[in-house]
Parts: sequence; C-alpha cells; structure tokens
Amino acid sequence: MVRLRAIIFLLILFIRVCSTHAQLGESSIRIFGYFQNSLIHQTGFESEFDQDPEQNSFGVQQLNLFFQKDLARNWRAFVNFEFLNNYSSSRQWGSANLEEAWVKYSSNEKFNLKLGLLLPTFNNLNEIKNRTPLLPYVIRPLVYETSFSEFIAVEEFTPARAFVQAYGFLPIDEVKLDYAFYLGNSPNINNRSAIGQTGVDSTNTFLVGGRIGVRFGELKFGFSATRENVNGSPGLELVSGEPPFSFKEVPRIRLGGDLSYHVGRFSFEAEFITVTYDDDMPEVNIDKEFYYGTVGYHVTEQLFVYGSYWVTTENITQEVDFVDPPTIASGVTDIKVPTVGIAYNLNDRITLKSQFAPVDIEAEIPSLKLALETEFNHYSIAVSIFF
Repeated sequence: MVRLRAIIFLLILFIRVCSTHAQLGESSIRIFGYFQNSLIHQTGFESEFDQDPEQNSFGVQQLNLFFQKDLARNWRAFVNFEFLNNYSSSRQWGSANLEEAWVKYSSNEKFNLKLGLLLPTFNNLNEIKNRTPLLPYVIRPLVYETSFSEFIAVEEFTPARAFVQAYGFLPIDEVKLDYAFYLGNSPNINNRSAIGQTGVDSTNTFLVGGRIGVRFGELKFGFSATRENVNGSPGLELVSGEPPFSFKEVPRIRLGGDLSYHVGRFSFEAEFITVTYDDDMPEVNIDKEFYYGTVGYHVTEQLFVYGSYWVTTENITQEVDFVDPPTIASGVTDIKVPTVGIAYNLNDRITLKSQFAPVDIEAEIPSLKLALETEFNHYSIAVSIFF
C-alpha cells in the first residue's frame, strides 16, 4: 500500500511538472540544419591581363547548423552557425561565422520582436538565402552567394547583421501588409585587437533599415531600404600605398525591390538593388546595382526547371599601375549571367540540383580607353540536405 501511494505521488508530481512546463511553453532544444555539397566545372579564360585554366572541384559549399528552443510562452531562442567552402581552420579554408543568436517575442502574427544578432529582412531572398534545400539554385543570384564572399562584396549589396527587428503583417480585407524595421551596427567594426575589443562598432552611428510589402493571393511584392555610415575606403581597389581617398562616416544607402508571383505550375520572381555612396567626391564613383529575374515551371510536383538572368554593375575607382606614371582611374564592371537549371526533390529532406551559366564580365576605363571582356562557362551539380 505504501509503495502504491508513493507511485501515485510520483505520478502526480510528474504530471504537475509537465503541466507547469507546458504552461510556460518551454521545450527541449531542437537541433537541425542545411548543407549543400557541390561539384563544379569551370572552363578556362584568357584576357589581356589575366588567365585562368579550367578547373573541377568538389566542395561543401555551405553548412548551417541551427539550435532552437522555446523558452516560455511567446518566447523563442535561436542560434545559427554557418560554415563555408570546406571550412578548415588548420588549412585556412573557407570561414566559420556566428550568423544569428537572437530571442524572439511573438504576441501574434501581427507583431514579432527579435533581439540579438539576426539576418535582417531585405527584399525576398536575404533572410532565406541559407535555406539551400528550399532554393532551386546551385549558385544563388550573385549578391546572395555567400560562398563567393571572398571575391564578391556581397555585404555591400545586402545587410548581413542587425540586432533589433520588429516585424509582422497587418490584414486588410484580402490583402496582407508586411512590415519589418530593424536597427544594427554600422559596418565600421573593429577587427584589430591591438586597438581594443574586436567585433564592436567603432563609431556612434547605426544601421537603420526595413521593408514594406504586400501579399495578395499568389502575388507578393515589396520595397526595402537601409542607411548606414561608412568609414575607410570601401570598393577602392589599390595595388599599393595608402588610399588616395578616405571616407569619414559617409552615408551608404541601399534601395531594393522584390516581386514574386505563382500561377498554376509557373512561378516568377525578381529583385533589384542599388547601392549609393553620398560621398561628395566627384572623382570617386563606387556605386553599385544588381538585378535578377527567374522564371520557373514545375514539370511534376518533384521536378522544377528554371531560367534566370543576373546583372551586376559596379562603378570602380582604382589604382592603375600598368601605365607610367601610375594613376587613379574610374570605370565600370558589368557581370552578366544567364543561367538555367533543374531541381529535383527526392523527398522532403533531399534535393538534387544541376545548373549551367555562361558568364560574361566586361570592364571599361574610359579615361584610359581600356575595355576588357572575359567569358567562361560554369557547370555545377549539387545535393542539398535538410537534417
């Protein structure tokens, strides 16, 4: 009898503990992630000043590891680690980054508040660019391809970090109005331990940004903007010596727009981004713009085919050392990438992909009457995993 009472007491205690946890909304930690393994082949090219042989390479293009936990009713914590390009610290390959570490308060779908390191909302792709199994591309539209961040200034085109974001949607009859507003550090982050704490903003300025969007049925569109102040000489390509121009808290403004529409088996999505530096220096032009459009078709529920076109235009001011005497010159570089591809969802967790892209890079420096063009083909296959 005593043993039975003890068992009943323990059962009641267990039920009360479980009930308390359920009321508080606390859950165990959920661990999940995405990764994409790829095989690429790139044809060689040769120009007046450069050459590159053909190459093949396997690689772990990207891996994101997520930790998620419900802390209490309406409160959730989330952490995101990202590893790029066969990351190995001992071999100095790729990079490892703490991409997100935030806590979210959600009263309802109309209002959510994130506090901590987060990927801010900008256009359609910025927040979901790491969800490789959900995207059909092997190589994503260039300014979202984080594995290319070693040679493409992706963080000049899109905001990569914020620390406070309020967002949600407001229903108006059959229309939903999306909104997101955020605040973060400027790009002037200290990376030299000799002068103080690294990873902190070295100015008293902020990144301010947001997006306003509309959803009506299968139609979605929106406009995004950010403003921040930049120190140093971003985008100025120098071979040697000190920068001839230096920025002091120069405003950098991004403007973006996105549109997506689904009808039957067809889908369409497009974006544009402009980056403008309000530098008051007529001899310096490092403004940028990017746009892409993708048309897709679901051949079957599992098989998706698409065609896309990407254009990146960068104004450049750089040191030219192959003339005597060396000089500073301004020009423009255009990268044009038409691409086609297929994605096959083997199941809910495995996506097989293939993509082909002929790349055309044109550079022109009018003051030197210099024009260069480089063309090569990029072939790739990949498998994306949700685990």
